[in-house]
Amino acid sequence: MKFRQGLMVCCLLCCALKVQAQYSMGNTGQLNIPTAEMQEAGTFMGGGNYLPNGMTPFNFNTGNYFVNITFLSFLELSYRCTLLKTKRYDGKKGYFQQDRSMTARIRPLKEGKYRPSLVVGVDDPFKNTGTNYFASVYGTLTKGFSIVKGDRLALTAGYYIPLNDHSIKDGPFGGISYSPAFCREMTVMAEYDSEGFNMGAAARLWKHLSIHVFTREFNSISGGIRYECRLLH
Repeated sequence: MKFRQGLMVCCLLCCALKVQAQYSMGNTGQLNIPTAEMQEAGTFMGGGNYLPNGMTPFNFNTGNYFVNITFLSFLELSYRCTLLKTKRYDGKKGYFQQDRSMTARIRPLKEGKYRPSLVVGVDDPFKNTGTNYFASVYGTLTKGFSIVKGDRLALTAGYYIPLNDHSIKDGPFGGISYSPAFCREMTVMAEYDSEGFNMGAAARLWKHLSIHVFTREFNSISGGIRYECRLLH
């Protein structure tokens, strides 16, 4: 009985507002891949994510925090810091350092009735310091469909070109997302991020706060929280 009540509460909370973001990186997209969708102009996002061992190039559990803003309907910028577990001068181990990275996304082609939208992006485009683990250039296409009135099915396909020899982003990626008509604001997703397969869901609670959770091939669980608002209307 308690499980059913909890499930009902979760469904009601999921039906609050639409969500759309590449959650683990703090960009627009799915769980761990970018899409060719964009936020509305003037949208600000900030939040943090838990990233377990297996979701990053590190051999330890970690997390990140980020800020993101869509200046124009076709231009999005984000900045994130990923916590690094290192040894301090006194020998104590802890999260004393951070890997800083940025993302820029441009949408040269907006989705039409018969054509997909196109986004070109770049992650961590800085001088190779040996820690540019996310450095890549990518292109991605997304097309939305409707199976029944009121729902949305979106298909995404893209390709990463690494900017150095130790970037974890290399090769093809793709995914599918679905928002049912009875709860359009809840989104379930499945994807291949060039490293492995992810499955999960996202929902916004109340007006500005959203959460997500997903699994990497059922071996680890990742999740996070973010705050969104429109700075410009």
